[in-house]
Amino acid sequence: MTKSPKPEDEFESLPLKLGYSFLTAAGLGAEVSQIRASPDRLGSYTSSLRRAKIVALLRKKSLLDKFIQSDWKYALTPPGKKKLNRYDQIYAKFMKAGASVSNSAVDSSEDETEASTKFALEAQLRDYLAENLSLLEAGLSLWPVENGDAVEFQVDDLGASHRVDILAKDNGGIPVVIELKVSRGHEKTVGQALYYRAKIRHRFAAKRVRIFIVAAEISPELQAAASEVPDVLLFEYSLAVKVSQVAASATFAPQS
Repeated sequence: MTKSPKPEDEFESLPLKLGYSFLTAAGLGAEVSQIRASPDRLGSYTSSLRRAKIVALLRKKSLLDKFIQSDWKYALTPPGKKKLNRYDQIYAKFMKAGASVSNSAVDSSEDETEASTKFALEAQLRDYLAENLSLLEAGLSLWPVENGDAVEFQVDDLGASHRVDILAKDNGGIPVVIELKVSRGHEKTVGQALYYRAKIRHRFAAKRVRIFIVAAEISPELQAAASEVPDVLLFEYSLAVKVSQVAASATFAPQS
């Protein structure tokens, strides 16, 4: 049975293929080619930066409303409007950085260490979940931040090591600390998350703060530790690879 395509108004993230097609049909094929081929990145953002560039181009050409009506009706919903605002923030940061942030900051050598590989995977997982929080819980959204970002949210003045991977809020407006581990989640993760919870509770005068821990594997020790702490949910993720043919190759008749 062939699975029917997802309705366009259900796309939570801006659908890149539809954005490219829409802009090309509007006579902006050259700009589309630049966006698709560009090596630019903002931190670990690559596809999100492309989406941000598409939004910026649509705004510049006064085509955003038309695109939303025709191809991305999700942007008309309250969560969709927040998603649009996030793309605007990403683009603004990119432009502030000089619009020349490329992958030069990424180690391109073939001797990449396991630690750097894990860091890259964690950043990709973080960015993906930030764009698709409903995978964890329906109604989950990024915490509104006036000056800064809910992704890698800094909880104090002690440096980059004290940042919440993702700070979100649930349907009831309760803050949710989301901590990610690309490999195995250990019991010490709970201690780190509890520190973040205490900081978030104090900073926003919150009576309750929830904790989500996402890892490739949840260790028995982490399960045991989390069972002693209220408002902690554990998630395991898995990766899937999809291969699609993009161009047909020439066929040759077999030789007799």
